[in-house]
Amino acid sequence: MIKNLTSGQSVTLNAIRALAAFSVLVGHTFVDVVPKSWFGQIMPFQSLAVVVFFWLSGFLIAYQCLSKANYSFGEYMIDRFSRIYVLYVPAMIISYLVFIVLLGRVPPTVWDFVGHVLQLQHTPFSRMIEGIPPIKVYGGNSVLWTIAIEWWLYVFFGIAFFWQSMSTLERALALLLAGPAILVVGYFTVWESVAWEWFLGAACAAIYFYAPQISWKQVVIPLFAVVAGILWRFQRLSLASHMNMYDLQLMILVGVGLMLVLLASTNLRIPSAVRWVAAKGAFVSYAMYLTHEPIRVLIANYISVTNVSNVWLSVFLCTLFAAFCAWLLEDKHLNLRAWLKRKLIAPRRELLKVQASKLT
Repeated sequence: MIKNLTSGQSVTLNAIRALAAFSVLVGHTFVDVVPKSWFGQIMPFQSLAVVVFFWLSGFLIAYQCLSKANYSFGEYMIDRFSRIYVLYVPAMIISYLVFIVLLGRVPPTVWDFVGHVLQLQHTPFSRMIEGIPPIKVYGGNSVLWTIAIEWWLYVFFGIAFFWQSMSTLERALALLLAGPAILVVGYFTVWESVAWEWFLGAACAAIYFYAPQISWKQVVIPLFAVVAGILWRFQRLSLASHMNMYDLQLMILVGVGLMLVLLASTNLRIPSAVRWVAAKGAFVSYAMYLTHEPIRVLIANYISVTNVSNVWLSVFLCTLFAAFCAWLLEDKHLNLRAWLKRKLIAPRRELLKVQASKLT
């Protein structure tokens, strides 16, 4: 039996996604404020928001795989490819136009371009295998490193989840992708811990899917305990010279906290205005995440962003640009994945039906 997310839980997930994207934008924009800003500089919550994105991704991908009947590895990879690249490629173009054409930075090499297209940026290959040249950040859009990790987490999870049900062709594709997926995911699990948050999100999805439904009253005390743990960890980390928002203990506490918040919102009645804002914020979030860095840097080239009023103007303009990009492209991944499935999946299914009919 499929366990659907309630209306309250769907709105909660949308709100978390929207707030995470906005936190990344605000945190990155406040880095140049004088004197030092508490948000973004002293407490780099933009990094914690990235952690939240990893948890959300793991939860939603695992939940989708558990919920869909007759879902195949091929369909899964088409879905993931379409979702990432429909906005990712335009973000690369925008980054090139801003950083290289308008601001005159050193253009990326062919190796840098190919590396970003194949999701190899910030991956450990050049750090672990001698002779492989590093892939430089494309222009200056530093957030693209997380997209590569997301992609290989998608691949790794898809191979593990669908292995038993794969066709011969799908297994051949999986084996081709397994090597780099294991290397990237292994590195970002053992040496850099962000992959743990993705797997924690996936584990939370499995718990949610199979566990009996509980009321918000059963969640209140554990949620307060986790919030206390997060505050305690903040206090401990603040004693260091640099606040590490990728601290493993903090990430685990945040992931558990997000799960408890989701469970607490099971029967939550949310006003229609809040639902609308959360839905629109989630709709814009991916475009905002991918495009805010080149746009905020471009704005900073023309107006001073050392004072708070100009920073908020920059945030507003970045949000407007992201909203335009989302309006233009956000839903186009649905068209792309439908077209790819018609071209790649449907003919194979028809072939299998013909072969099966010949055997009967």
